[in-house]
Amino acid sequence: MMTERKFILLVSCLSFVTLVSGNASAETCPESRILSRQKRYLLFPEGSNVQCVFCLTIGSLPRPSDLVLGLTAALAWELPNKVDKKLTKLLHRQSRSILFPRIEAFLQSTGLDGRSCVLRALCEAGQKSQELVGKGTFVQELLHSIFRLRGDSGKFEKFEHHVYDSAHESSGDCAKDYPTCKHSIYELDF
Repeated sequence: MMTERKFILLVSCLSFVTLVSGNASAETCPESRILSRQKRYLLFPEGSNVQCVFCLTIGSLPRPSDLVLGLTAALAWELPNKVDKKLTKLLHRQSRSILFPRIEAFLQSTGLDGRSCVLRALCEAGQKSQELVGKGTFVQELLHSIFRLRGDSGKFEKFEHHVYDSAHESSGDCAKDYPTCKHSIYELDF
């Protein structure tokens, strides 16, 4: 009876040590593992789209069963049907060249220096270390993914948007470089 308990205790301890040492080795050296698969993409048949439809039906007050007013709003998006890596990189920059001026205008309308705040956000996103990515709040990580530019050595097409690239590649103190923006995207309390 006593030897069975000792045997079970010994097996349990060995299992625990094996489990702990296996997890520690995987956590301390994640870069040593090389992924062998290429990126996978979700493709749809040509002409496929997704639709979002909102329908509102209102009955009239005197006789709701006789007179009905219906309002419908619909949006449709085409789904991808082929993969073009060059196009993906180009669209990433083009979508940002449309988005950043809109964010600037929105911040300007709230009384902030929109240009300075967007450039500071790009500067901070470019300087954030990979170890800290994924450790912030949901909103902080969302803002980081919006303001982080790909490291594919791509550049914005228009000359007036090259300032976004230089802000993202800056290695200086972002708060000092853009003093008219008092808010950091990583210090927001959400």
